[in-house]
Amino acid sequence: MTRSPLPDSDADLPGGLQAALSASGVVGVWLHDIWADRLVVSDAVAVALGVPPEAGLRGIPLATLLARTHEDDRARVDNALHAAIARGGAFAIAFRTAHAPRRLDLRGRIEADAAGRPARARGIVLDLTEEPADDPQDQHAVNRMAEHAIALRGLADALARPGLSRLLDHLMIEIGHELARHLRDAPDGQRH
Repeated sequence: MTRSPLPDSDADLPGGLQAALSASGVVGVWLHDIWADRLVVSDAVAVALGVPPEAGLRGIPLATLLARTHEDDRARVDNALHAAIARGGAFAIAFRTAHAPRRLDLRGRIEADAAGRPARARGIVLDLTEEPADDPQDQHAVNRMAEHAIALRGLADALARPGLSRLLDHLMIEIGHELARHLRDAPDGQRH
């Protein structure tokens, strides 16, 4: 039996660290072997997704994560994950689960192999369920625009089209202003 690269359970973490992570909304951790299509998740993340913890520790295909994503968020999450893998580096993708009314935020970093190709990713999952939601439709639309613009910018770089990249930079700045407006106008004054 292959040993999971993650802690066997939250009990394996030092007490103070686990308390701090829980207070910060951290549900657990994940590791994704991109080429093997194996997503290993900690027990709490598996439960949040509606996956048996044993399966999460063995590793599930990315398709299982998408199947456990709310149908209205699924295509956006799929596109954002592929864009993050293509561009590398840090990313964050918020989504609702399909089986229970939870809002999760998958955060992590894509790591390259020796040849510079995306090979693995690792990160944390935050639970945003208790946080007040912004105006759902407007905020959702602006977030989707930002994710698509980031993905388009990565594709433009891959095509080595500087003119197209500059246009997308201007678009991303305008979307950034819109995101800032939503943050500034948040009814509870919180910055999300």
